[in-house]
Amino acid sequence: MKRRAFRGLIGAAAFVVAVTSCQQSNTGSTPGGKPLILESTTGVTFANDFNPYDSNLSYPKSLINEPLVEFDQLDPTPAGTHYWLATAYAFQNGGRDLQVTIRPNVKFNDGSAFGPADVAATFKAMANPKANTPGVPPQVSDATISGNNVTLHFQTPQFTGLWAILGTTYILKASVASQIAQNPTMVITNPIGTGPFMLSSYSSSVIKFKPNPNYWGGTPPESEIDYPSIATNAAASDALVSGQLDWAGNDIPNVYANFVNLNPLTNHAWFASGNTVVLWFNLNAGNGGASGIDEAAVRKAVSYGVDRNALALLGESGYELPAYSSSALILPNQKAFLPSDGSLNRDLSINGTVPDPATAKAEKLPSGSDVYDILTNAGWKVPASAHYDSAAQTYKSGGNCDGSNIANCWTKGGKTIKFSIYDPVPFSDYWENAALMSQELQALGMNVSTKPAQGYSDWNTTITSDPNGWQTAIHWGNGGSIPYIQYQDWLDYSSPTSAAHHIGYNNQAAMAALTKYAGIDPGDTSSLMAPVGELAKLLANDVPMAPLLYGADWNVYSSAKYTGWPNQSHPYMNPTPSDPQLPYIVMQLKPVS
Repeated sequence: MKRRAFRGLIGAAAFVVAVTSCQQSNTGSTPGGKPLILESTTGVTFANDFNPYDSNLSYPKSLINEPLVEFDQLDPTPAGTHYWLATAYAFQNGGRDLQVTIRPNVKFNDGSAFGPADVAATFKAMANPKANTPGVPPQVSDATISGNNVTLHFQTPQFTGLWAILGTTYILKASVASQIAQNPTMVITNPIGTGPFMLSSYSSSVIKFKPNPNYWGGTPPESEIDYPSIATNAAASDALVSGQLDWAGNDIPNVYANFVNLNPLTNHAWFASGNTVVLWFNLNAGNGGASGIDEAAVRKAVSYGVDRNALALLGESGYELPAYSSSALILPNQKAFLPSDGSLNRDLSINGTVPDPATAKAEKLPSGSDVYDILTNAGWKVPASAHYDSAAQTYKSGGNCDGSNIANCWTKGGKTIKFSIYDPVPFSDYWENAALMSQELQALGMNVSTKPAQGYSDWNTTITSDPNGWQTAIHWGNGGSIPYIQYQDWLDYSSPTSAAHHIGYNNQAAMAALTKYAGIDPGDTSSLMAPVGELAKLLANDVPMAPLLYGADWNVYSSAKYTGWPNQSHPYMNPTPSDPQLPYIVMQLKPVS
């Protein structure tokens, strides 16, 4: 499946960032390259609507409506910051004000001039919580304009907020922004933006984009970008092999045998670990009809009972690594942020080691006794047929808890641990993982089943707007170069577009730690450790989300038409074909003559 983060934030590498030039290699290039065929999210239903602030719409938004800065989520250094519609930014007033210098001589695709007023109007629209899908932090007043500078005014310091503010807020024309402010889900059939491409045609099977003749960065090298509807991961694999797809961002089954090895000169794959895949627990009133998951002890037992190596090997074909820390930090990328006492380092691994997914067996984690201790200490009654297998060093329920025999299930106050895992069938990797988790947890005395969604659109709509329609779901994290990006989405209940809000998790200690974290200059690394450690231990102990895997930034591509792709030897940008990095990458590509 294609990973598309809802929202997130990124930290600044320095307090004031100097002006640098736009780093595009194809500025002024001659058009005429073949159409580039870009994969859509598998199972998505297209709509004739191009509102970049409607989270239920899936299309390459940043090709039309660009951000102010292109951040490489895999590179936290200054080299990963690429100025786009902005040419500089600087914090003022202790981090509460952010002055952004706007790029001059830019036009929208309708030929009208772009300027500071459009930026200010876009951020004014973000004051409407229903429009604020990037998660722009609360503003105390409208933006102010002075010459070519726009200054944003926030309630609290926002040193860590640049990903949402500059990186994923897609700039609108002022007249459109004012309408979005009033009606965040308004239908837009003729999108106006500054991006390298503009809408060419729409159908339910394919959306086509053509070069923007007014693009400030020069002529795009691609003559056209096509965005076809793809039903499943397997269908994406078939499309790649047949040449009907050039760039995919999902788990292609057996990608090396089925695609790369067929023609290694042109067929490529690079999967950088860019996020933490987790199991969302629905903690809203009623839990969607689930039983037991409102208790932190049950959620922790679920986490310890999952065989993450099986998920990595069988569900993800070994392309994603098993998570080995309950902190949910992206490891080893964020290893420096683990608590210094070592309590959360490899606490989910086999015998304290991180197995190689290419050779490790899908054996059970040594967590049976942990599940036993956690649940008995929380007052749950052991299944009547349970025993501890000393040879295997694991707890066994004595039979599957599938609802047919309560003797095989943990019980407390007349209830069992019962929930379903809700994910789209077209997400073949997640659907396989849901089935594996159901089998594993039933054997440990928990009645866990699977609930299918037929596609991305109905799944996303349900988990974000219908608290009674689901119980748990496997979901990718927001990734990013610093822990705040994922933690803020998972724990900031105040934002109606955050994962915390969707699952109904409202923890004031987490909110306080997030606020403290956001107010620390990221250059002050020693001061960052306390709030990050607090958030890591909160996630480990309260488990509003259970970490499962280190999610790949999926990147499967063909160089038959274009070269210049981000890859392991030239990792210039997060390589997955999704927002917000699309404008940056497509302007780097070069047609094969």
